Amino acid sequence: MKFLEPSVIIVDDVKAEIQGILGYYQSIGIGCKWFNASYYDGVDMPEKVFSDINLLFLDLFYSERFDAEQCANWVQSIIPEKSFYILILWTKDSAKADEVITELKKNDRLPFTFLVKSKTEYAVEGIEKYDFTRLFAEINTQIDTLPALDEIFIWKKSIKHSTNNVLGNLSKNSQPQEFNNKLRNIIISHGGNCVKKMTDSNRKRSILFDALDSVLISNTKNNVTDQISLINSSGLYDLTTFASPEVDKELNSWFHFKLEKQISQDLVYPGIISEYKENNWKTMYSIQDDEIVNEYISLQVGDNITIKNIVLLLSRPCDIAQNKYGKNLKLLSGLIIINPIRKKNKFKGKDTKPDSIKIYDHLFLNNVEKDVTFIFDFRYNFSVPEKIFQTEFTNIKIFNKELLSEMQVEYSSYSSRLGITQVI
Repeated sequence: MKFLEPSVIIVDDVKAEIQGILGYYQSIGIGCKWFNASYYDGVDMPEKVFSDINLLFLDLFYSERFDAEQCANWVQSIIPEKSFYILILWTKDSAKADEVITELKKNDRLPFTFLVKSKTEYAVEGIEKYDFTRLFAEINTQIDTLPALDEIFIWKKSIKHSTNNVLGNLSKNSQPQEFNNKLRNIIISHGGNCVKKMTDSNRKRSILFDALDSVLISNTKNNVTDQISLINSSGLYDLTTFASPEVDKELNSWFHFKLEKQISQDLVYPGIISEYKENNWKTMYSIQDDEIVNEYISLQVGDNITIKNIVLLLSRPCDIAQNKYGKNLKLLSGLIIINPIRKKNKFKGKDTKPDSIKIYDHLFLNNVEKDVTFIFDFRYNFSVPEKIFQTEFTNIKIFNKELLSEMQVEYSSYSSRLGITQVI
């Protein structure tokens, strides 16, 4: 079945050298798969990456040849970009390990941690060929030196339990057609009756998945039954001596943006941030030439600084989900400043910040544009038809639901403020 995957992968060109690994994990009920990496009679690399690999055993010599790039290619074919996994380099020449790690770094496939295990050190006489009992004991001991990892695996397990709870309640006592009808009810309930006339199946899927996500999130902590270990109670969770955290731009971005690797240009989704293309919309609604904005960012001048014009899709999530936003989408004008000038780690603007300006600082856009500041001005909002938005703007990021909600509240508060009559 295409939805069933292993948790342990082995890449090696000699089955006899990994048979004990394969048998061990299968005997304790853990899904394990071996890929024969031989240049002569091996199998092809998988066409699609796996979604939930915890351990990857990687030999470095295939058909007696070493090629660091080929080793990295095997990992790249199995592990998605920037994914969690633990790498076990199971090889006869451990001196080559650093070359492979360097290649993995180039491809954004660095493991959470890696262990180098030389086959020659575990060699024994007999059918087994290697002392796998000792190998697994040492691997477990080394992983146990990372106790904080326990908490992450407990969280991950709670997500899986909650997913099964949601699906179990949906499918309980249901025939296939009844199950389909339940899913249809969810789509219509969360998308509104207008969704019935939609022809875009991807939008309907988005409505369904958003609804299921909300149920999942509200139930994950109910499935945490594991006790916190003493070492984590006195270590990870003892914050009394922990210094003030350093600013981590990439980590901050996890809490600002959806972790989308590639955003479709046809996507219409609440919180999308898009760049103007060279068109009249940019001429009319860019805030870069506004007097107040220009005065505030006048200190942001330098050869290394880049300023881009952007918009934020501000229409309400429920309106977009239910196709109730009318003919036009509501956009808020803004700027991205790449490599901004800072003073004491804060964005450097002239004098005080105007009330209409909203700033999101210390963010990470991508591996090239690592230091950015987002600036929006509540005075500049406009509407465009959906088709115009899809053709005249380029999607680059998506604010998460919480941050979009914050922005909408602040925009609403600014827009509804009463003016002050000046005393003459």
